[in-house]
Amino acid sequence: MTVFAWMEDWQMSARLAKLSTTYSYQLIFCESLAGLPKPETQIVIIIDLRDMNEKDLEQIQDLQNNNSFFILGYTQTIDGGQVKYFKAIGCDMVLRRNKLLKNLESILKKINNAG
Repeated sequence: MTVFAWMEDWQMSARLAKLSTTYSYQLIFCESLAGLPKPETQIVIIIDLRDMNEKDLEQIQDLQNNNSFFILGYTQTIDGGQVKYFKAIGCDMVLRRNKLLKNLESILKKINNAG
């Protein structure tokens, strides 16, 4: 499994790095979603939704129809309306940051086993 991380969150990045080493996930940090390679394996994209602008959100929408990508978005605080909005633009899962940090290992395992 390959995990792309689009974030400037050092704590989340460190957690991802540890899990990628433990479970042999390929971890790639990116500055945008443009030009991602054609997936040969399950790809998880983890996105910090905190400071997304319209151009960034369009990149998420562009990937929405590709079944090889599982897009997981997170932000510090989120309400039901925001979850619905981010899912409508292409996120497969949207979580509060603390919940994702706490459950990241089990979420990645479930996604990997489902793919």
